[in-house]
Amino acid sequence: MESPSESSVVFLAVDDPVARAEVRDALQRRFGADYSIVAPPGADAAAVLGSAAATGATVALVIGDDHDPALFVRARRLFPDVRRCLLIEWGSWAEPATETAVLALMAANRIDYYLVRPTRSPDEYFHRTVTEFLLEWQRATGAHPVGLTGLGTALPDSTVDLAIVGAGPGGLAAAVYAASEGLSTLVLERGAIGGQAGSSSLIRNYLGFSRGVSGAELAERAYQQAWVFGARFAHGREVTGMSPRGDSSDAFLLEVGATETVAARSVVLAAGVSYRRLSVPGLAPFVGTSVFYGASAVEAKAQTGRVAVVVGGGNSAGQAALHLARYAASVSLVVRSASLADSMSQYLVDELAAAGVGILTEAKVVGGIGTGDRLDHIVLRDRPTGVDSRVRCDALFITIGAAPHTGWVAPEVLRDPWGYVITGADVLGEGGRRAWPHERNPAPLESSVPGFFAVGDVRRGSVKRVASAVGEGSVVVSSVHAFLAELVG
Repeated sequence: MESPSESSVVFLAVDDPVARAEVRDALQRRFGADYSIVAPPGADAAAVLGSAAATGATVALVIGDDHDPALFVRARRLFPDVRRCLLIEWGSWAEPATETAVLALMAANRIDYYLVRPTRSPDEYFHRTVTEFLLEWQRATGAHPVGLTGLGTALPDSTVDLAIVGAGPGGLAAAVYAASEGLSTLVLERGAIGGQAGSSSLIRNYLGFSRGVSGAELAERAYQQAWVFGARFAHGREVTGMSPRGDSSDAFLLEVGATETVAARSVVLAAGVSYRRLSVPGLAPFVGTSVFYGASAVEAKAQTGRVAVVVGGGNSAGQAALHLARYAASVSLVVRSASLADSMSQYLVDELAAAGVGILTEAKVVGGIGTGDRLDHIVLRDRPTGVDSRVRCDALFITIGAAPHTGWVAPEVLRDPWGYVITGADVLGEGGRRAWPHERNPAPLESSVPGFFAVGDVRRGSVKRVASAVGEGSVVVSSVHAFLAELVG
């Protein structure tokens, strides 16, 4: 029986000896210098995997066939960050049995994706897929530092064509398209690149990423793409006020911090939102230690063996609960409504059920109890009956809605009562010609101030999806071009 070495392990659990030897050799040639390739006979796989955990080894990737699907569950339980893939033959995805197996295992959250058995040597498609799995594992464990180039805080002395406030998905998309089309582009971001989406552990339904992609990776890729096209970034710089373009000025003036300013001919607001807080007695002392706002992937590992509760019914809440389920002894989702169907994507609802996440409907958190700096129980109220009950909770993750970052925006920019920027035809619908006294109608993403646009979650009527924010960020650039053309025409 083979034993894993001290290095990180790529674990191969394939029953067919010919396929096992072929895949093992392919892995050894390409990855053997950095990983231990462990490939026991199928009958011994479960025992060897348990031995790896007992000896303190780290298993990065499990490649298995369908002879023992429970092995994938055991692997995740022993190694929460492990990546798991089903080995299939080339072309077998067209066979009903293989299709059923892959879809069933993915729906049950037992595998991350499939891997096609190598058909030649070298098979670069095979090696690329394995490399991507290992990179995902490194990101999950923190072993892959984010190498962002162009990090700076300086503000330009000259007027830019476009200032983008916020570097979430919408702002990054606008930066890519604006810079690639020749506009001098500045992105101001007060916090982390990626915004709220950057904290998502896995976005499964973003186009082009069939295995899913972490919010951090998506943000890093978009940032590098914008930077290569020439977009400038001012990190850690908060926009605190603005002066709209006047008759005597050809630019907006954005106030940055307490004393600095940036001049821009046009502005795209992509500042996103902040999670709303729970006004619940007993929770405040534990914020940051066992009460967290947002879907924090960073805090998930610390919940190994603990009881975690997530509050919220949206996709971010579902993603947080799924990620926590890798580590925590149990995870429950507290939802105010009677079901998740109206607020969460169906694939997430299915995966929550498969992962064993408890769904507590028609309930709300009304109290917190703990000792020292840690929470140990919450008080839940059943909304139909009003009855309170104490529920074990070592960590509480709150994702209950958000407020837009628009407090600094000039009053000329029309907003709804909650602070979301009104754009496009809604400007005329809400404020009429008094809000828009101009000959042309506002562009689809334009606010009541010409040349000031809003995209993503900060805009009223946004879909609150990463793909939607990216779409708006790319589309808005055509309107920016049209507006800038007006200035010189």
